[in-house]
This record gives sequence, C-alpha cells and structure tokens, in this order.
Amino acid sequence: MVGGLASLDGYTSAGYQGLVLAAGWEFPSWRLRFQFLAGQPNTLVDERTEVQFGQYTFGLWLDTPLLQSPGWRWAVGAGAGLHVFSRSTFPLFRGVRPEDPRLIPALLTGPETSLRWRFARRFAVEGTASVDVVVGRPILGYVTNNGFEPLHRGWPVRPRLAVSFLVLP
Repeated sequence: MVGGLASLDGYTSAGYQGLVLAAGWEFPSWRLRFQFLAGQPNTLVDERTEVQFGQYTFGLWLDTPLLQSPGWRWAVGAGAGLHVFSRSTFPLFRGVRPEDPRLIPALLTGPETSLRWRFARRFAVEGTASVDVVVGRPILGYVTNNGFEPLHRGWPVRPRLAVSFLVLP
C-alpha cells in the first residue's frame, strides 16, 4: 500500500500532509497491516524562532469488512502505534537559546474506516478516514522569567484522511 495522507493536527492551520506505506495480510474476515506514516515537516515561525516540526507513525492496524463484493470492500477497524515528533529550533535574534534538536515519542491510537475499489485483479485504490488520539504530544513554547509560555499545543484528537494504491496478491 502506497499513498498520501492529510491530517488536521492543531499545530498549523493546514495540519500536516505526507506519505503512507503499509504491508500486511488479508483474510476473508480480517486484515492486519503494519503502517508507516511520514508527514512532510512543517515550519513554524514566530517573532523569536523558527521551528522545523515533523511527525512520523509506526504501528499496527486491524480491520474487518462490513460489506464486501468482488470489486468493493468497506471495513472498520482500529490501530495503535508509536507517533514520533521531531523538532529543531533556530533563533531569529540574539538572546534566544533554543533547545537542542530532539525526537519526542507519543502513543497514537484510534478507529478508522476504509473503502476499497478493486479495479483490476491485482490492483486497488483505497480511501481511509481515521480519528487519531495522540497521548503525550508536545506543547511548543518558551521558558521566560514568568514560567512556560505555550504557543502551539496541538490537538489530542485529530482527523486523518488517506488515499492509497494497493498491490494485491
């Protein structure tokens, strides 16, 4: 499975977009797949810093068909995985001390539904709608004399859409 994704994450108004890569096993009553989601890094800029912010997910998803025919498959399921945030901060003027670049792990889980159209014996297109719950997401901001000032919190619950091309056995 190879495709593209778009997710509203709360860090930027456009969310993040990226790549879906997956492989798995499908049986008549269920499908298990390992999925890698790679978001294109976003640049968050304010008057003090520029932050390069990326998001990546490694996880397992399980689904079962609700309706199935030779050409169509509608399924519901759920998944869980490790969601990794990457952050690099660059100061825009003197006096700002950025944190070192780092990776921030979080847990991602949630339900999904998918609709697949098998247009040839070995090829199909699948659309997926998911609701991801991210536990442990970072809050981006500044430490000042008054304490921590948050700028970007991100959403704990975020919608995600994907369209993928499948190669079937």
